[in-house]
Amino acid sequence: MWAAEQLGRPITKAWNSIGAESFAHRNKPGGSADRISLPVAADSPRERDLAMALVEDIGFDAFDAGPLAESWRQQPGTHAYCTDLARQELPDALVAADAARSPKRRDLGLAVVQERFGAGVQPDAE
Repeated sequence: MWAAEQLGRPITKAWNSIGAESFAHRNKPGGSADRISLPVAADSPRERDLAMALVEDIGFDAFDAGPLAESWRQQPGTHAYCTDLARQELPDALVAADAARSPKRRDLGLAVVQERFGAGVQPDAE
């Protein structure tokens, strides 16, 4: 991927699909029924396993989302992006991602936020 080439080392994609408010306040102990699951994508199994362990350690369920080439499924405009899904919900959300439609959904969502709150404003969880 482009980012790995620019950095000159493997990268892992995790934590990009959770909002700041949920990241700061919605972590739960392992085994909690309402624990949020985060997709983790990486080309290196070693790097993916490490990131998944970190996700688990900070109070979220890690889900193996495969290689970086599939990580678009956890980008803005997809069902898995900032929706605080549980472990049993996340696989279906990743599969439901539509490569052609996701950028349009992302842009529409951004336009709605900008219209309501103004450009450059980051709304809180409410």
